[in-house]
Amino acid sequence: LATLLALSAPAVAGSFSISPLRVDFTATASTAALTVRNEDAAPVVVQTQGLAWSQEAGQDALTPSRDLLISPAVFTLQPGGSQLVRVALRRNVDPVRELTYRVLLQEVPQVASPDFTGLQVVLRLSVPVFVEPLAPAAAQVAWVATRGDDGRLSLSARNDGSAHARIHGFSVKTADGAATVLDQPELAYVLPGSSRHWTFDD
Repeated sequence: LATLLALSAPAVAGSFSISPLRVDFTATASTAALTVRNEDAAPVVVQTQGLAWSQEAGQDALTPSRDLLISPAVFTLQPGGSQLVRVALRRNVDPVRELTYRVLLQEVPQVASPDFTGLQVVLRLSVPVFVEPLAPAAAQVAWVATRGDDGRLSLSARNDGSAHARIHGFSVKTADGAATVLDQPELAYVLPGSSRHWTFDD
């Protein structure tokens, strides 16, 4: 996710990419490697952090966690260069429920020149990490639609299963299915024991 919006002043930001886009751990496979590549023409300094990932009140919540060991913690990417980032789980997997984390990779802002008058934009990318439990796990998602006093339509997806649900997108149609009322094309996750909410102006 790129943070900050460019206003009327010019904006300056680095550019780097990550592969793969998610990490999956099991009881027998608790290490992984990410390749981070600098797509910019200037060096970029990147800082890493492991975060516990939950969902509260229908929204994502991230808190610092020591459950993930990430190395290196800080590194410099030369133009066109790449860096291998190793991620390891340093706790036991849960017996029955999937554990969820995120690896945050954030550009460290560099000191601007004294004559710079634009806006510095910090690039931040977040990679989901899923830890499979010992027992077989699956998602169980139930949907609820409500309309508030202001007339806005709200949808909730509640996951009572033991693994995350990956929602690639959804559509809301009329009762007879003849017309599409709303489209939500964005990817979203619903974590086990959690819910996600969407509110629309229709």
